[in-house]
Amino acid sequence: MRDSVRALLEVTLVFGVVIGICKILYTFRSIEFISQTLPVWAAALFLYVPLFLLFRTRTRPEEWGLTLERTFLSINMFLVFSLLFLPAFGLLYWFYRAWWFGLPVRIAFQQDWLLLLLYHLLCVALPEEVFYRGYIQSRLNLAFSWRLDLLGGRVGVGWVYTSVLFALGHYIISLRPESLATFVPGLLFGWLRERTGSVVASTAFHALCNAAVLLLN
Repeated sequence: MRDSVRALLEVTLVFGVVIGICKILYTFRSIEFISQTLPVWAAALFLYVPLFLLFRTRTRPEEWGLTLERTFLSINMFLVFSLLFLPAFGLLYWFYRAWWFGLPVRIAFQQDWLLLLLYHLLCVALPEEVFYRGYIQSRLNLAFSWRLDLLGGRVGVGWVYTSVLFALGHYIISLRPESLATFVPGLLFGWLRERTGSVVASTAFHALCNAAVLLLN
């Protein structure tokens, strides 16, 4: 029990520090230097804080899903999820944004969409998946041994709590209520990490979801 409480406090504290720094930088984004470098600072925090903790605790990267093993499975799961859930994700996002909040939604394909997809893959999805599904979810999995089998992925407290923090982090930065909806895709990203044992599939699907949102904004 003590290990579980300690793990919850640890990941919550680390989350609070990382999101707090991001929020401070976001608040001062009117300053040109901060505005131009904010994505870099955010990506660095999400990426290097968990890597620092990884080496400090002498944890094997594989334990946090930071591995290219079972890459074929990860690619297959990414493709399956994209075919099954991306259309549903788009419709739900459209409904949620247009009906609930009355915000405009229209499909607009930007010429640099593929470049934006690459940006979201390397600078947004990868750092966030390393932080949330790599560090937080894996750390909680070690502390909360009880998990249930969900379609081949063993999920538990870490899966749910990570998705809560994922949504809360988006809300704290933007203060937009609609950003709390990221809880749902967060569950999908977390399941992919458990099903494949790696953050590869969740990172790719995360980037594709972000790119899909760009088409609807």
